[in-house]
Amino acid sequence: MRVIAGVQSLLAHSRIYLPLSAACFGKVTPSTRQARHYGVGKIPQSMVDAPLDRIRNVGIMAHIDAGKTTSTERMLYIAGVTSFTGEVDKGDTVMDYMDQERERGITITSAAISFPWNDFRFNFIDTPGHVDFTVEVERSLRVLDGAVAVYDAVKGIQAQSVTVWRQAQRHDVPCVALINKMDRPNASATRTLRHMEEKLDICPIVMQLPIGIGTDFKGVVDLLDLKLMRWPGKLECREFSVEDLTALPKEKELLEKALEARQEMFEKLAETDETFTEHYLEVGGEAAKVDVDLARAALRRATISRAALPVFYGSALRNCGMEPVLDAVVRYLPAPHELSKNAVPDYAKEFCAFVFKVVHDKRRGPLVFMRVYAGEVRAGMEFYNVNRQCIERATRIILISADEYNEVHSIGAGNIAVVVGLKQAGTGDTLTALAAGSTSAKAAKASKRKPRKLQEETTEAPEYVSLPGMKVPEPVFFCSVEVESAASQPALDHAMANMCQEDPSLRVSVTDQNETILAGMGELHLEVIKDRLRREYKVAASFGKPQVAYRETIAKPHTHLFEKTFLYNERKYPVKLKLEMSRLDADVYEDDADNILQDMSYDRSAELNAILTGDSGVERLEALRDGLEEACLSVGPLSGCPLRAVTIKILELECKPFTPLDVLVSAATACFVQGLRGATIQLIEPIMELQITVPPSHFTTVVGDLTSNRRGMVDDIQEDDIEGHILTAHAPLEGLRGYASTLRRNTSGLANFSMNLIHYAPVTADAHEKAVKSMVFTYGAGDVL
Repeated sequence: MRVIAGVQSLLAHSRIYLPLSAACFGKVTPSTRQARHYGVGKIPQSMVDAPLDRIRNVGIMAHIDAGKTTSTERMLYIAGVTSFTGEVDKGDTVMDYMDQERERGITITSAAISFPWNDFRFNFIDTPGHVDFTVEVERSLRVLDGAVAVYDAVKGIQAQSVTVWRQAQRHDVPCVALINKMDRPNASATRTLRHMEEKLDICPIVMQLPIGIGTDFKGVVDLLDLKLMRWPGKLECREFSVEDLTALPKEKELLEKALEARQEMFEKLAETDETFTEHYLEVGGEAAKVDVDLARAALRRATISRAALPVFYGSALRNCGMEPVLDAVVRYLPAPHELSKNAVPDYAKEFCAFVFKVVHDKRRGPLVFMRVYAGEVRAGMEFYNVNRQCIERATRIILISADEYNEVHSIGAGNIAVVVGLKQAGTGDTLTALAAGSTSAKAAKASKRKPRKLQEETTEAPEYVSLPGMKVPEPVFFCSVEVESAASQPALDHAMANMCQEDPSLRVSVTDQNETILAGMGELHLEVIKDRLRREYKVAASFGKPQVAYRETIAKPHTHLFEKTFLYNERKYPVKLKLEMSRLDADVYEDDADNILQDMSYDRSAELNAILTGDSGVERLEALRDGLEEACLSVGPLSGCPLRAVTIKILELECKPFTPLDVLVSAATACFVQGLRGATIQLIEPIMELQITVPPSHFTTVVGDLTSNRRGMVDDIQEDDIEGHILTAHAPLEGLRGYASTLRRNTSGLANFSMNLIHYAPVTADAHEKAVKSMVFTYGAGDVL
């Protein structure tokens, strides 16, 4: 047992540090070691086997610099996990463990940690707030049951805050909110609450009344219990005072404000929960007569159903207001078994888990993070990987405590586990017990169909089932990578393979000229990969200039006639196929790699109706669709960029009655690929939404630069008494190169901005030729590593 001096042994036993995070992988620096409190070297199995109703799988999410990591560090401190509070600026936080994170002062990768709070076990994940690393938020929310959404009291709801909120919506993750930085000058709780209603389309229910604001912020009043809570504002302090506000004669004015806010809280709650509405009407709408326990139960129901958002106030930097947020996680966010999305009826009590993260450790190999949905994972257990159709064995089940690895015998349903020994598993994979998977493996080999998704309806028993995956965005920037010598190529390939297994948003391919292409979510994303390649893998390589990852589509309708006699099983099958290919009729396009073929139809002539109707006709039509979908995966002929938004109409089809379906698949693929070479191709480019905060003195300069030099369009302008002008605009990503430096220079550092990918749009005629010429190599042309 190792205990930091100054922390009592009793606290060490009651606050056990159980990290599950890559935060502890690799070398632990002295500053890191000092920042951590080491609880016990061996984790009790009783803690691992916590009942389902005592588990909370939660994350923390927000826009960059809203205070997520600082809030997490304060929570770890007051829970007894760390011996003193880590600071982002000092680079001694537990959760930001990478060198790149400490140097930049931002979170780059999601990091998980487990700790107890009031007899509950928290599996807690800190997520990044930068748009380049949004896949880390996506993968975390996929396995979480709840989240703490942190908002900046000064800047309100910012662009990435909206993005992560939508991600939480997509995964049905209920949230509680923390309005942070209440101690900052110009903080405004009212403005942030208004933004929640306008931008998040949610009903915020204020649970506290702040005592003062800005530099006068001292604490809060709990509106349900009418308790006055004050914090000393000291970082190295776990104590705060709680007083009954109704028993304080000197606080009559504060009590009146609290009673008024309490009444408003109950009125809003009555709008979101029918059961509470009945109770509220029964007591005549008098807040004093409301049953607080009924109100809490109603708020829990409204939160879990995402009908309401409980809101709390605090200042993470001053260690104020974190305890009520942790209590809110227990009271209002669900346990694993309370969400229907966690049900896996196809597996009943058999083991089933979802892999959401892989991290490579130099000594132990791949560390596979998984959410266990059914059964339990045990050391020595064999798994069947549904997605990759392979069998692997777990050598160890571990929980990680700082730089110490703690083995456990098993981890049950509802928990997050780290497994050693799995070489093939990747993000998004479904794992089952070997007993259930062995039959599936035979069925998978006999049937070449893709694994069925859990949510798909089927009247027959599924042969094997994969859990719903996660949305991985397509890369928007790419660059070439070249090693200094051929002897270094294997090391580069190894490093890239490892990083691609860790990061599903990173893509690596090799062109026909044997050139390695690295594609990512942004310039910062690529910079981090470059730095990791140099530091972690010791690979010396040169990188080309980052280029925008355009997409290609068909500019105007093009018709192509294909005729060929296929030799299949020593028989000849002539096929004549005529296609009309075009692009989806729209002004903007989603970058949907799973639905490149947006529409397929056929001419309703008598000849085609005879061939493509009836049971055999439907099979022919599906075969043609399979061939065309496969063809759409090929790269565009103009720049080697991926195709998007394709529509196809079958004009003619002639074939023998018993032509094999495989022949029709090949014919459709060949016809499209040949026809694409003669079609007019249009580039479509990523369009970014920007939110720019600029003082009035620099407003004209910023708008002029955006619209004149960067092909931008201003969508909305709001005036704020504190922030000045808040611009919402959109512009092509190509035009935003170096925008941060330009904005800082033009406004003397007084303006700031954030951006987010919203869609793709056709490149304008004057920019089209320039874009094609700027591509010194092609993205996507070649084999994927």
